[in-house]
Amino acid sequence: MGIFDLIKSNTAVSFEKELPNKDLLYISYDKNIPNVNRGLFVSIGIDNNGKIVINDQSKQMSDPSTIFVHLPISEDFNVPSLPYWPNYIELTPGQRFKYLSWLRNVEQPIDMGYVFLYYYGLERQLLIGNFDKAFDEIIKLRNLHDNKSFQKYSENALVHSAIMRNRADRLIDLHEQTDISGYSNAMFLLAYKAGLDLGEEQLILIFYKAFTTSRKAIKENKPLFVECLSNKLNERYGRVSFSFKSYDISRVKSIVEIRFANYSFPKEIQQIEITDFYQCKSLMQDLENLFIETYSLYKSKKALLRSNKTPEEIEEALKKKNETRYKKLLKGKMINQFEFELLLKNN
Repeated sequence: MGIFDLIKSNTAVSFEKELPNKDLLYISYDKNIPNVNRGLFVSIGIDNNGKIVINDQSKQMSDPSTIFVHLPISEDFNVPSLPYWPNYIELTPGQRFKYLSWLRNVEQPIDMGYVFLYYYGLERQLLIGNFDKAFDEIIKLRNLHDNKSFQKYSENALVHSAIMRNRADRLIDLHEQTDISGYSNAMFLLAYKAGLDLGEEQLILIFYKAFTTSRKAIKENKPLFVECLSNKLNERYGRVSFSFKSYDISRVKSIVEIRFANYSFPKEIQQIEITDFYQCKSLMQDLENLFIETYSLYKSKKALLRSNKTPEEIEEALKKKNETRYKKLLKGKMINQFEFELLLKNN
C-alpha cells in the first residue's frame, strides 16, 4: 500500500495529525519514480584538434528526502538499518513504513539513518522553504539525537543557512538553545565583515574550541569564568568586548567547509571555501593571552571560594595577589612605572 493507504488505516485520525510536520516534508504524487543516480558519468572523446577529452559530469540526483506516495509500503519494523546516505526511493516497503510511522512523532528514538532522511528535507527548507520552522525543528532533533556526524552537519547547516538567508538574528542565542562545538569560521567572518566586537559569549565559544583547558572550567562554573573574563576585558581594553576588525586576514589560509549534508545540492551550495580565522596567528595569540589571564584568575577565585572567606575577604586577597604579580612584572621590566600604576589603579 501507499502513504494514503497507511493514513486511511486509522480513520479516526486526520492526515494533519498523522503527520503534524507535513508542511516541512517534500511529497511527490508523480507515478513516474525517478532513478537514483549515484557516482559519475565519465565520457572520453577526441576534440577537433585530435586531443583526448575527458568530461566528468555528476549525475543529476533527485532529492533524497522526497516522499513518493505511490511507492509501496508494508507494515514491517524488523528491517535492516539504512545505508549511510539514505534515499526514500531506495528504501524497502518495510523501511518506508517505519519511517512514515516515526514522522508522526519525531521525538521517538530511531536509527540515525531515518533522522538524516528527514533532515535532508529540513536543509532544503532552510534554503528555499520555511526557514524558521525548519531551524527550530533541527534544533529539536539536535537535542534529541547525540550523534557526532549529525551534530556536526546540522550545526554547519544552521549557521551557514542563517547567513545565506540574512538571518543572523537566529545565531545570537543559538548556543543557549542547543550545544554547539564553538565559534565557527562563518560566525567569525560575519562579525569581521560587519566590524563587530567579540562579546563574552562569543569569546567563550572561541576558547571552548581553541583551548581545551577552558572546557572543564566552562562546564563546572561558567558564571564564574564569565566574571573572570569580564574582569580581564575591562582591565585590558576598558570594555567587556574584544575588537578584532584591525587584524589583517588577507594572507590567512582558507579551508573548504561542508555547509550541507543533502547530497543532491550542487557542490557550490554544499561546500564553501572560507577564511580559517583559527589560523590567524596574531589574532589567536592575543586571544590565547586573554584566555590564559582569565583562566589564571578563575583558578584563583575558585580556590578562594572553596575556603570559608567572605566575598570581601576574597576580593582583598585577590587584590594583594595581583599587587604582588604587578611588582614582579615591574621588577622584571616587563612593564614600566606608568603601566604599573595604571594596573594598581584598576585592581
